Amino acid sequence: MQLLLDADGLIKLNRAGVLIQLAETHPCVIPGAVYDEVVTRGKVHLYPDADAIEAAVAGRVAVMPVQHGPGEPEFGLGAGERGILDLLPQLDDAFVVSDDRRFLTVLSMRGIAFLTPADMLVVLARQGVLTEAEARAALERLRPAIRTKAYWDARQDLESRGEGHEEE
Repeated sequence: MQLLLDADGLIKLNRAGVLIQLAETHPCVIPGAVYDEVVTRGKVHLYPDADAIEAAVAGRVAVMPVQHGPGEPEFGLGAGERGILDLLPQLDDAFVVSDDRRFLTVLSMRGIAFLTPADMLVVLARQGVLTEAEARAALERLRPAIRTKAYWDARQDLESRGEGHEEE
């Protein structure tokens, strides 16, 4: 399973403190436009996440240049999201990681598989990449940046996972 991250997914997974673990355990790809937005422009604007994301991405995440296909750009999507849509046909079994509501709506309408950053924490816990305690701590770090429903859904998924393991 390849993961195709947009700026929102990249930033939130970094803030959750799991971006390096994710990139070391899963093939991750970002369009060049996402790298430019998060790292290059982020450093120019002195965003504190930019340096940390640059270090996390280096040698772990494939940054792919994108030639935008013919046709109208999707209404309201940024260059990073359009880059993801252009890369998808080249990547088999790819899941998009995003928390951008507009982008998620487009993905849903097109039947494209996606995970939110909160979903990704649950997946990492289920795969044993994160312990339950690590996943819960990451979810707490992510809490201020995600929708309340996404937080509670992920927390419930983590708790139900823990209950199943205790019974085994």
